[in-house]
Amino acid sequence: MTGFTLQKAAALSYVGEREWHKGQPYVSSLTGLSAQPDGPAITLRGSAHGQERYSVTVTIDWGQVQDAVCSCPVGGDGRCKHVAALLARAVTAPDDFRGLPPLDAALDALDAPALRAVIRRMLSREPDLLSVLLTQPTTQSSTQPNTGQVQPDGARLTSDLPGRIRVAFDLLDLPDEDHWHWENDWDGPDFSELTPMLEELQELVAAAPTGHHAAQRSALAAIQATLDGCHGLNAQQPDLALDDLSTLVEPARAALLSLLARPLPAELQGAALGTLHESVANLGWPDHEIDGQLDLFTELPAEDRARTVAFVRGLHDGETGEYARQRRARTLYALASTGDLSAHENLALARATGDSFMITAALLDTGQPEEATALLAEHPELSLSVVAGLFQDSGALAHLEAFAQTRPDPWARRWLFTHLNEQNRRAEAHAVARDALMQLPPAHADTPFWITQLKTVSPDWPADRETLITHWAARPDGPHLLPLVRLLLREQQPERAAQLLHGVPDPVGVLGLDLARQLALQLPAEQALALIIQVAAAHIAGRSRAHYQSAARTLRDAAPLIGRAEAQSAARLLTQEYPTLRALKEELQAAQLL
Repeated sequence: MTGFTLQKAAALSYVGEREWHKGQPYVSSLTGLSAQPDGPAITLRGSAHGQERYSVTVTIDWGQVQDAVCSCPVGGDGRCKHVAALLARAVTAPDDFRGLPPLDAALDALDAPALRAVIRRMLSREPDLLSVLLTQPTTQSSTQPNTGQVQPDGARLTSDLPGRIRVAFDLLDLPDEDHWHWENDWDGPDFSELTPMLEELQELVAAAPTGHHAAQRSALAAIQATLDGCHGLNAQQPDLALDDLSTLVEPARAALLSLLARPLPAELQGAALGTLHESVANLGWPDHEIDGQLDLFTELPAEDRARTVAFVRGLHDGETGEYARQRRARTLYALASTGDLSAHENLALARATGDSFMITAALLDTGQPEEATALLAEHPELSLSVVAGLFQDSGALAHLEAFAQTRPDPWARRWLFTHLNEQNRRAEAHAVARDALMQLPPAHADTPFWITQLKTVSPDWPADRETLITHWAARPDGPHLLPLVRLLLREQQPERAAQLLHGVPDPVGVLGLDLARQLALQLPAEQALALIIQVAAAHIAGRSRAHYQSAARTLRDAAPLIGRAEAQSAARLLTQEYPTLRALKEELQAAQLL
């Protein structure tokens, strides 16, 4: 007995109906089925046979599928047809799976020589597993003898982590220089071996108490190994975006800042600060990372902060390219904000970044709201909703309001309306919404939004609606029938909408099929019939089975309005007009209209 049960509902909820059905042809041909306990979970394994043999592994726990993977090209997320097939077999025939001893029991039964032999055999079959072996924690440091000293909480004073991190970088699977580009289907380096070691690094730093210099040196060595590896990888693959390395650089630098905030011996303090400066020089310090680490930076001794700011300033001054200088300036601006800067220095740094948001903030900090709004006029891409908080904090929100009144772009107008409405200044919000609708072309994409907003703040919506209809109908470029009909239907005035179309030779062509159908189905029966037949005829003109279905559906949906006899009469009229369209007749018959 394998000792597990799996319900179909649990399997279906994991792979989905589509893959479940696709997997059915593979269920009976699965081979090598086994079930192995691993703690409270059970691992199911098997082989599926398609264009080639695929290995399938599924983990179930308490009757639920927890994880799955398949070696087929699409099986990485564990929801392919081969996984579905294995789950279906587990549901219908769990006894087909050979029960294996628990994994821990199998491993405990091996002595050291036997375990070495097993690992060698595994490596001969899967050479890539070497990186897994060489990056595991050991009881003996790979760089120095283990002193056996142990902290009170059990953490060792030294660690083999630096060596394991270097090995992991050395064993990264990188394509050669001519074949690594994204368009050649390379997904970037696989950091799966390094990621858990960075968690171990954080724990190592936390467990390096003040006064235990060996532990602190070991932590610094692990940080240096990570940052050096990232720098080497970036140098080896210069087109690899630094953002792709941020998953490694960011936690390593956070660990370094945590270490620097502690009392360290002078030589270790100097080495750690040098590592920080070298990482900034080699890998930059992007805004998104600084935002999360600024609190850590402020914990550094004042002298170290000042030296770091001076170092970044030197990098900035030495850059020749404009983009590189702006990048360094953004780092400098963020770090220098933790110190005492004069208003002039703060503004100068902000201008050096080339970042309009930072410059706006600095101008407001120096009491220059007019200059800040002038800058916004030069940078229309900067959303007012983004900078509104800056103006509010500096007591200059009135300047932003006045600016928004003059700015023509729709997003400024939207911000102004929302701002006024949130402050319960409904009369002013009403004026903004009304003016927006008066200025926009009726068919503009923003028109429905502004109709909704105007209706919410209007003290007299029927009067505003009439003003709007009159305005649209009397525009110099002619009446805009499409938005007018939409508005009137929205306001449940279909007969008035139909009046606008009086004398229009092709109302369906003006309104489009959907809106014309909507209008027809809201009109009284005597007015609706002619428009319904026109809509059906327009569908038939598409000359396809789908169009004939739509024509039949239109007549069927209109039957409760115009009467079933009238709908059937219209269907007969259409078949007489198009006697050769057999498919049309079949669709009308299917709709029970013939």
